[in-house]
Amino acid sequence: MAKGVVLVVDDEAPIRDILSFYLKRAGYQVLTAGHGLEALDEMSRSRPDLIISDLRMPEMPGDELCKRVKSDPATRDVYFIILSAMDGTASRIGGLSLGADDMIPKPFHAQEVLAKVESTFRLIAMQKEIKRQNKELTSFQERVREEMELAAALQMGLLPKLPGEAPCVRYTHRYLPAAGIGGDIYAVAPLPDGGTAMMIADVSGHGVTAALISAMVKTSFENQVRLGGEPLAWAQGMNEDLCRSTLAEQFATAWLGRLDPATNHLRYVVAGHCAPLRIVGGAKGGLQRSEVLRGKGFMLGLDPQLPFMEHEAEFLPGDRLVLYTDGLVEVEREDRTMLEEAGLRRICAELPAGAEEAADAVIAQARVFNQPAIFGDDVTLVILDRKP
Repeated sequence: MAKGVVLVVDDEAPIRDILSFYLKRAGYQVLTAGHGLEALDEMSRSRPDLIISDLRMPEMPGDELCKRVKSDPATRDVYFIILSAMDGTASRIGGLSLGADDMIPKPFHAQEVLAKVESTFRLIAMQKEIKRQNKELTSFQERVREEMELAAALQMGLLPKLPGEAPCVRYTHRYLPAAGIGGDIYAVAPLPDGGTAMMIADVSGHGVTAALISAMVKTSFENQVRLGGEPLAWAQGMNEDLCRSTLAEQFATAWLGRLDPATNHLRYVVAGHCAPLRIVGGAKGGLQRSEVLRGKGFMLGLDPQLPFMEHEAEFLPGDRLVLYTDGLVEVEREDRTMLEEAGLRRICAELPAGAEEAADAVIAQARVFNQPAIFGDDVTLVILDRKP
């Protein structure tokens, strides 16, 4: 099998014959042409890997042939060496400025030409390998992109449909994953007694792995809610599930709540998560005061024996609950400051009445505060309004 295809272009037959002899003996397939037009005609039938062309020829000289070859997208990658009787640096620069890849001065030595051809084909082989790898990389990136899009669509399917309602709350969300897919998740579920179960969680890390664990968190939450009980039991069960199903370095922060509409009490567990804001009368819009539903607790997935603590707060008709993940308030600006909980409370002090409009206002004002910095982490915001 030939090492490669070389097209020799020269108006002098002895030079074509000499080059053909040595190149064929070295294992190359050789094509010949007497001038540029013949070379183009030959290239219409077969594609050489390398062209060795004289500069001065009738019909079409080597410089014009080089321009034609290098300007055609189909042949621009063909390696082109010019043979020229004009020696010197100026001649070499002139030849390379035409688009040629190299030059060999005349008169030449056959061994010099062979050495140049050998090194050229090593370079051609490397270029082909790089192109092959780039093609494989592009194909792989396309498959990854398609799979990420599918995974993102599936993850969006895990989020509650909007606008959402439970027996005693109306809610909406704004979900902004940092990489198209992320580790934030939330759920709102009606309970048999007319109450409402709610959860927001933030899984460590980003991307597909975090999204997979977030799906596990949501499934575990729904299973625990079906078993009944209070948020303390849900947190304990979810913690055991995650410890059993994830690696040691993987964990999730979460906030779990259960609203009893008969008593207007919200029982909740904080598992290392951002404390939500309760806005008194917030569903009516306008200027309102907020309070932070504080609590301390370990993250989920660290150790199956970790204790959790249940807290209680009022959630009255007309009140608003703001749940969020830390990506919303922990964007570092150029002056090294962040929105933080205090900034979010300032934003939430006066919001529109509708949950959709309120969610848009929070995100918009957070973006304005952060400028020119952008959200670099997954961001989830959930607005829950207690029905009158």
